[in-house]
Amino acid sequence: MIRLIISDIDGTLVPEGGNVLNPEYMTIIRELTDLGVQFVLASGRQASSIDVLFREVRDLVYYLGDNGASIQKGGVSVKELRLNRKHLLLLMEELKEIPGHRLLFSTKDGYYTNDPDKAFGRMVFEEYKGVGKAVGDITPYLNNCIKLSLYCEEGARGIYDQIYERWKDRFAIHVSGARWVDVNAPEATKGQAVRWIQEVHGITPEDTVVFGDNYNDISMMMRAERSYASELSALDIRKAAGRVVESYQKDGVLKVLREILEEVKSER
Repeated sequence: MIRLIISDIDGTLVPEGGNVLNPEYMTIIRELTDLGVQFVLASGRQASSIDVLFREVRDLVYYLGDNGASIQKGGVSVKELRLNRKHLLLLMEELKEIPGHRLLFSTKDGYYTNDPDKAFGRMVFEEYKGVGKAVGDITPYLNNCIKLSLYCEEGARGIYDQIYERWKDRFAIHVSGARWVDVNAPEATKGQAVRWIQEVHGITPEDTVVFGDNYNDISMMMRAERSYASELSALDIRKAAGRVVESYQKDGVLKVLREILEEVKSER
């Protein structure tokens, strides 16, 4: 019996940074939650950016923002995992020697960057609709940082490969998009956040369905008996999921949700 559905956003429901969603998603989320299914939006995005897309159903769903470092229900924070300030400062020092990226810090109140590039600011605060601002001094925000994101103009994998081995024991580090590498506290993963929701509601992996498209989604795919990867995903992500769903261009997740809705109705 399906009791929990989790979906990634960028690359799964919309193109990366997209903010236009088929309105039928809102209808089907309402119908599923009316039938007792918990619905979760899990993203590398900050919760305020998730809310741009799903504000209409905010009171019905969970937001797993910043790769699970921030969990909200009904717009209210219920769990938050911060980065270790000492380790963060050391990583920032090392990153100064690695070219080709821009830094974006996330707190529960929004995004902050000390990068003066105007195009980067437009992308974060206008395209992604992020709450926050560019600042001259980032240090006042480091105590409350729940995610550090690296925007890698030449592609995420190169930067990821330069930092992963050295820092993997102190942070959870994931490629979360074509140009994004995300750094979280070690226990802050989408999979751990899904586990927490499952424990709160007494839901098993057998009762759980997951949709995703990237490496930061694999941990939550492992928490579900039924997992779907976008047809646009890399091969190892599709293997981890076990099932493939059509891309956001074809509203692939929506098509599966329609089938699940009928399945839930027949079970209830």
